[in-house]
Formats: sequence, structure tokens, C-alpha cells
Amino acid sequence: MSAQRLISTLIFFAVVLCGSAAQAAPPLTQIYDMLYKADGTPFAGSAAISWRSFTAADSSNIPTNTITIQVTGGLLRVRLVPTTNAAGAAYYIVRFNADGRTQFTELWAVPPSALPVAVKDIRIPSPPGSSVTPPPSVVQMVDVSGLTEALADRPTKSIGFAPNRAAYVDATGQVAAVSGAPSDCVRVNGTSGPCSGAGLSFGFVDMEVPMGLLNGVNTSFTLSQAPAPAASLHLYRNGILQKPAVDYQLNGNTVTFLSVSTPQTGDLLVASYRTGIP
Repeated sequence: MSAQRLISTLIFFAVVLCGSAAQAAPPLTQIYDMLYKADGTPFAGSAAISWRSFTAADSSNIPTNTITIQVTGGLLRVRLVPTTNAAGAAYYIVRFNADGRTQFTELWAVPPSALPVAVKDIRIPSPPGSSVTPPPSVVQMVDVSGLTEALADRPTKSIGFAPNRAAYVDATGQVAAVSGAPSDCVRVNGTSGPCSGAGLSFGFVDMEVPMGLLNGVNTSFTLSQAPAPAASLHLYRNGILQKPAVDYQLNGNTVTFLSVSTPQTGDLLVASYRTGIP
């Protein structure tokens, strides 16, 4: 074989070998795992995996791109080019989607491995070389079951709301402040005013002996105070409770017995009652 033909043959094999090497795919690591929701049911949806351009360990050029894989019955399976041995900081951004929206996002750093690896083995809190943790995925109100309805049903502040005041729910369902003096009483409808019986001395009188002659003729006896309310008066004659309008009548602090119940000489009268109307 001539020298020129030998050189041509060597060049041909070199080109073939270089072409074969150029066409060889970079090594891949398989990520294989089962994903579950917090209630124990398998996650169902998709995972959008994106990355910026990087150079793999075998000098393969991996340009910026995104792939989407389906997660069915919780099973996640994908093969990716390792990033932990790549030239420069390389990682994957993974967005998990379900029910038409992004549920959460995480970062992956994939090592070279002949065996499948789990998601927990490749999940990282921040990009390689960075100490900044990316913000969590934004959770929309509609993503939380029942939140929109609960917020719509809650009472809100009205223009009549004020701090350091008693509050009530007005006719429109809003929270308003009760107006009035600090000493006023508040009613269930949110109005206020002076409390009933203001200025009275509240108390109880027990076993008081009414003033009056016990001679079988006198029917009028006087109490030290007017019972308030009148129905609080318990009047006993010889230990027997007397009935108003049957045995006696009350006018202010004066008790007038009816003729059929006129106290007799030697009878014992005692009265117990409240004073003041709260």
C-alpha cells in the first residue's frame, strides 16, 4: 500500500471515530420515585423540568430547554443528564402541576449514578453556589378549599367601626361601634342608653317586721322601703306566705291587708324583698 493511500485510510477512520464520538449521547441518571399528597393519595399531574444551558461531564452541550413528564398514580420516572459534575453551576427547576395550576416548585441537582435515585436524594434548597433560598410558590386563594366562601361570610368593618368601643353587627352584617357614654348600658340591637334603675341602691331586705298595730282591726302596715320590683315581696303571716290581691295590696312601701286576712293580736308578720330595679 502506498504511503498516500495509507494516510487517506487513517484519515477516513479518524473521521468515522470522531463522528461516532460526536453522535454519542451523554450519560444519563434515572430519577424514579413515588409521589404522594399529604392525605396519602398518589400525586397525579405533570412535572415541567427546565434548565439553563450547561456543559455535561463528557463535554456534551446541553442547551436551555424544558421537558414535561406526566406523573400518573404517583409514579415519577425520568432520565436526565447529571448536573453535579457539569462544568459550572447547573441544576434543574421542576414545577409540579395539577388541576390546571402550579402546585409547587423545587430545584434538583442530579448526580451521576448507574442506579435510579429518589427525589429526596436530588432535591436542593437553593441553586448551587448560592445561599439564597428561592421564595415558595404562591398559593392562590382558590387553591385552598372553602377559603373564598369563609372570607365572604365573615363580618367586615363598617364605616361606623371604632377602636376601644363595644361592637355589634349592624343591619348590613358589618361590625360597627356602639355609641354612648361609658356608663350606658348596651342593648342587644346595638343601641345604648342609661341603665334602668340608675342612681338606685340595689339590695335585699330579709325578715323585716312591718310597722303597724296587730290588734285585729288595723289593716295598714309600713315597710322601711318600697319593694322593687313589687313582685319581689314575700310577706308571711305566722309563717304562711300571703298572696297579693288575695290577702293584701301593695302601694309603694304600704301594705294593706284585705278584711278577710286582717292580722290578729299575737300574729307574727315578716317581709323579705328586693330594693331597686337592676
